[in-house]
Amino acid sequence: MMISFQSRFLYFVVILPFLIFDADKSFAQREVMYEQYLQNPMAINPGFTGVRETFNMTAMFRRKWFTIQNSPSSQTFAADGTFGNGKFGVGFQAMNDQTSFFTTTAFSASFAYHLGISDQWKLAMGGQGGINVLPVFDVGSSFNSTNRALGSFGIGAWLHSDNFYLGVSKPELLSQGFGQQQIAYYYRRPLYVMIGGSYDLADEVKLIPNVLFVQEKDYKLRVDFGGRFWFNEKVGVGTTYHAGGGSSFGGSGINYLQLSAEVMVGRNVRLGYFYSTKQVEQLNLVTTGPKGIHELMLKFVPNPNGFQKY
Repeated sequence: MMISFQSRFLYFVVILPFLIFDADKSFAQREVMYEQYLQNPMAINPGFTGVRETFNMTAMFRRKWFTIQNSPSSQTFAADGTFGNGKFGVGFQAMNDQTSFFTTTAFSASFAYHLGISDQWKLAMGGQGGINVLPVFDVGSSFNSTNRALGSFGIGAWLHSDNFYLGVSKPELLSQGFGQQQIAYYYRRPLYVMIGGSYDLADEVKLIPNVLFVQEKDYKLRVDFGGRFWFNEKVGVGTTYHAGGGSSFGGSGINYLQLSAEVMVGRNVRLGYFYSTKQVEQLNLVTTGPKGIHELMLKFVPNPNGFQKY
């Protein structure tokens, strides 16, 4: 049974996003895959690799404007599973992003070791490495760009039980030498702390709250909080509010709301739709037109061992 503090915490992170809505036009850059952490926690924390203890595949399609032909879009793919009686997790991720500042093509692989520390708690520690191919603009030659392949390496830990988890990660540890080129401003190495869980509110109602803290050099603390309700483990709806993250030198953060709807199609397939009221890349680069972003998700689990919470 949950204690009263947990109850207050859970209702706070789920209900408050519906009550707060700020149209602050500020700027913060994120790579697309990092922003999909709720559907794919492995995107920001390699320690999550294999936590679900079964093979999973997730594909997402992201588009700025469905009503405008040939508008920018992005595709991401992630897969992970375990071997060695669940002691080891392996994963793979790929991204083709045309919606953000980077227009990145990226590939990464991750590995995690899972340690049982008690009957209820497990600790997973992981690392990931890969390649990001992105355009680098030369400010001295009429902003001509050349593609550059950059190495990537990150680490993370994921402590979890059946009802609670705590993740700490640094998905990008390597610094990159861009010289005086403008892209250096956008290429960051955030620290993530993610907290959440899964709780039965009634026989057929499950609550999955989430809180994320993001800290970056020269930027203010960013906080995401919200949650999802699942009904009969068949239909899920939720919301997450993103707040803060502005520059420490006077810039304010971008505040926006993300709405989600998911449905289980049989026991192996989950479909999802996600809408964000703003997209951080659009705020400075586009002054007119729609500000939202649309995302579609397909999740496939060949042999599920129960309801997939994440």
